[in-house]
Amino acid sequence: MVDAGLLLAFTLTAVFVLLIPGPTVLTVVSYGLRLSPRAAGASTAGVVLGDGLAVTLCLTGVRAVLAASPLAFDIIKWCGVAYLLWLAYGVWRASNAADDALTLDLRTATHAATDTAARTDLAQVFRQTFIVTALNPKGIVFFLAFIQQFVAADPPYWGQVTVYGLLFVGLGGMNALAYAYFSGRLPFVFDRPGPVRILRRVSARFLPFAALITAAGHVPTL
Repeated sequence: MVDAGLLLAFTLTAVFVLLIPGPTVLTVVSYGLRLSPRAAGASTAGVVLGDGLAVTLCLTGVRAVLAASPLAFDIIKWCGVAYLLWLAYGVWRASNAADDALTLDLRTATHAATDTAARTDLAQVFRQTFIVTALNPKGIVFFLAFIQQFVAADPPYWGQVTVYGLLFVGLGGMNALAYAYFSGRLPFVFDRPGPVRILRRVSARFLPFAALITAAGHVPTL
C-alpha cells in the first residue's frame, strides 16, 4: 500500500519536524518541569488527540481542494514552502540569540505553574496540550502541503494518507511523551539554552530541504 522508501523518508522528516521546539513542545515541557513524570500521560494524550483532530480536518480539506482545482493545491503547496523557509529562519535566528527564547519561556511558564500549583490538575494539562496541538500551525501546514509529496501516483490515495496520518500521530505522541518524561527527570537540560540551541540549529539546516521536497511535489490522484 505504501512504498517502503517513501515511508522511511516520511518518518525521518516527521521526526525532525516534531523535534523542533514550538508551541506544543513548550507546553509539554513546561508541565513536565512543574509536575515531573506525573504529567507525561495527560500531556501525551492531549497531543495525540490534538494531532488526530488536526490530521482529520486537514486531510478532509485536502480532498476538497483537490476536487475543486489543482491550482488551489499549488497555492497551498507554495504557502507551505514559504512557511517552512520562514520557520527555518526563525529557528536559526533563535539559536543564535544570547539566551534561547524557548528557555526563557520555559522558565516563565514553570514559575507561573508554581504559583498556581493548587489549581493544576491532570485534566488541565490534557486540555491545554490538546488545544495547543490542534491549533499548532506547524502540524497543519505539514499535512496540508508536505504529506502529499510522499503519496505515490498509484492508488489507493486514501490508504496511503491514512497510514501517514496514523504514523504522524504516533510519532507525535512518542515525541510528547519523551519531552514530558525527560523534562521532569532531567530539568537541568531544559533549563539551559545550550541543548535547545543545538537542536534548533540542526532543525534549521534540515527545514530548507523539506521546503525543496514540498516545492517539487505533484498533485496526487484521488
